[in-house]
Amino acid sequence: MKAYKLIIVTFFMAVLIVGMTGCEYEVEEPLWDKDFAETPTPVITQIEPAQAATPGVNYVTIRGENFAGVPDTNGVYFGATPAEIVQKSATAITVRRPNLATDSCTVKVVSDSALVVAKFGPYRIDPVLEQYGSFLENLILSVVAVDSAENLYVVETDSKKIHKVAPNGDKTIIGKASRSPYDARIGPDGNLYLVEKNRAIDKVDLTTGEVTRWTRLPSGKVVKFGDFGSNGYFYTGGTKTDLVIVTPDFSVTYAGFYATDEILAIRVYSGYVYVASRTSGSQYPAKIWRHTIDSTGNVGDQKPVIDMSTTVELSSLLIRAITFSSNGIMYIATDSPDPILVVDPATKKVDFFYKGILPSYCKQFYWGSGNYLYMICGDTNLGEEWTVYRVDTGTTGAL
Repeated sequence: MKAYKLIIVTFFMAVLIVGMTGCEYEVEEPLWDKDFAETPTPVITQIEPAQAATPGVNYVTIRGENFAGVPDTNGVYFGATPAEIVQKSATAITVRRPNLATDSCTVKVVSDSALVVAKFGPYRIDPVLEQYGSFLENLILSVVAVDSAENLYVVETDSKKIHKVAPNGDKTIIGKASRSPYDARIGPDGNLYLVEKNRAIDKVDLTTGEVTRWTRLPSGKVVKFGDFGSNGYFYTGGTKTDLVIVTPDFSVTYAGFYATDEILAIRVYSGYVYVASRTSGSQYPAKIWRHTIDSTGNVGDQKPVIDMSTTVELSSLLIRAITFSSNGIMYIATDSPDPILVVDPATKKVDFFYKGILPSYCKQFYWGSGNYLYMICGDTNLGEEWTVYRVDTGTTGAL
């Protein structure tokens, strides 16, 4: 009997062992048994422009390897300052010029998975912005102009005082405008001309400070903006005035294109008159047009340059002024947080200039005789301090 029970137990034990060894269980291999898969480390081989971001450089390109894992935000640093990435691939990253001025910093590329940060340096970033003219009283300023000797002229809105700031920093009051101007130009005779939302356009003798009426337009032609052509003709306009053309003998003609529009800015450059306008009574958006100018000062057909309604980002921007560099790049002053746009005439591409660096809400600007663009910034309603800044563009302005 005992032998029989032993046989039975032995049989069942054997069956159990066979059953257990015949089953397979999928068990994950422990991590400590696996080889570590190291993420490729980013490597910087060169930076463009090399050695330094000089004035006028709007973008910096970092070239190298293994940039695929670099995040769009906080992926590139100049020292401790992050830079906005606008384009990237595994071998190149393009960023906007960082809001930094330094003789030496280390450029760092940070991957979201690699254990090592790519570094390159030293790299220099030149300063491009400074307050200018000691306008520190937070008084509302209306217009700015610069003569050929780089003397700066600024008019206060309320007091209408005309300030002169010499290149050495000396600041004086040379006169008083009859009204608060909307635009100002240095004329062919070297005097200052003020357009004051009125039929009258005033001239300021910059030697004596005397303010006189230069011309008076016909009834209903209340103008706010204007510029001289190389032939001495003055192109001006306002709301529903059309583009008014004042000849050297003070006769007046009209372009015939803007009778129902509000003109926002006028600039003459390289044989063309450029006009920023929008439909009268609307807030946004604006368009910029250009017209040829013939030998008698008359303008040709209206040709589109920029339509600010093409993108949501541009459609909300209010144009305040237009100017050009000597190499034909258009600069547009806007009353917005990032206040200056640049337009490449070859591609028609519109971009922000020195985004994140310039102070907000540009009300007016004027190019000096060199590389400096002088701009009035401020906004009473938004609590932005009124003052004048000098921007180093890295290039000269157009004549």
